[in-house]
Amino acid sequence: MEPPTQPPRGTDWRRFAIVASIAAVLGLAVASTTTAIALPVSFAVAGRSFQVSAERLHGKGAVQFAAFTQDAAGSPRPVAIVGINTARITGLCQSSVVHTPFGAVTLTIRSDDDEPVTGSNLVLDLDHLDGDLRFGHAQLGRDAATLDAVPGVHGMPGAYGQQAQTLDIERMQLTSWSVTAGSFDLHGAHMAVQKGDHSCF
Repeated sequence: MEPPTQPPRGTDWRRFAIVASIAAVLGLAVASTTTAIALPVSFAVAGRSFQVSAERLHGKGAVQFAAFTQDAAGSPRPVAIVGINTARITGLCQSSVVHTPFGAVTLTIRSDDDEPVTGSNLVLDLDHLDGDLRFGHAQLGRDAATLDAVPGVHGMPGAYGQQAQTLDIERMQLTSWSVTAGSFDLHGAHMAVQKGDHSCF
């Protein structure tokens, strides 16, 4: 059954994870395949997170659980690991800001407004998510090691996990450390490097 009401707008990630949301989103233009067991991302993440926003995301098969990722310096970072089988995203923007001795520089990637972004077998390390969410056939509080909505993406035994058959997010804004995917397709995408801070939100 669908939940009778939608979560309130502007949901903070910590409250979102506690209250029972399922997050599954993507946003990086470079993707690679991965098999996830407890800690899906098998590479050292950069020292800075990046932003992703979208008008709407529709996903099928979503899981979420807490874990740690590690950057190149060896520092552990607490994250919400999320996975999704397939996703369609409209109005995608991804931005990464680098601070240099000469000022900030922003790399921005935007999708074509008329062509939805599609992705499959997605795994993300998130630390923040805002948006209006609606999820169907959700299971909250399931042992993270038994999650099966996204094959191969699960957590450690005894850890809190949650999953859903469908997920919709309107006015999505998230901060992520990494994204991997079996496939990630952007048609008519635009990439730009600009001086200054030109973050997606």
